[in-house]
Amino acid sequence: MTHESSERPNPLEAQQALESVTDSQRALAPFVRSPGWLYPAQGVAMALFIIGLVLFTSHGWATLALGTSIIIFCVLPVLQSARSRVIIDVYTHSGSRVLGLLYLAGFAGLVIGALVVHALSGREWAAYIAGLLALALTLVCGPAMDKKLCASIGASH
Repeated sequence: MTHESSERPNPLEAQQALESVTDSQRALAPFVRSPGWLYPAQGVAMALFIIGLVLFTSHGWATLALGTSIIIFCVLPVLQSARSRVIIDVYTHSGSRVLGLLYLAGFAGLVIGALVVHALSGREWAAYIAGLLALALTLVCGPAMDKKLCASIGASH
């Protein structure tokens, strides 16, 4: 439907355009939400990252944990795009940006807190607790960000 800039569509044309947009959103909706394995895998990577980072100097295996987390972070986007999904970044999309920023701030707080507690007291449990909290934070915030994203684009979740 092409119109001159001064010509307005009639009500029928406007209705057809709205229905076309709605049909497109319905067709796209199943491809917008993240796969069920994404946030558990990301949460495990976050936990391994914190544990590896905090215990890096005191345990040799911590290097392996840190390296494994980095590999997971690099592989996740490839696995998502390999499934021919439409990927909309939940962290930067306006519908879920605030929750994404809170999630990233929470993760940063966990990293800093674990590093400080371990540095001041030498307590290794700080790394493990922070890792578990990062996993829990990811399992809660990830699907919540997906839900906000779907709601903002009008897709059913």
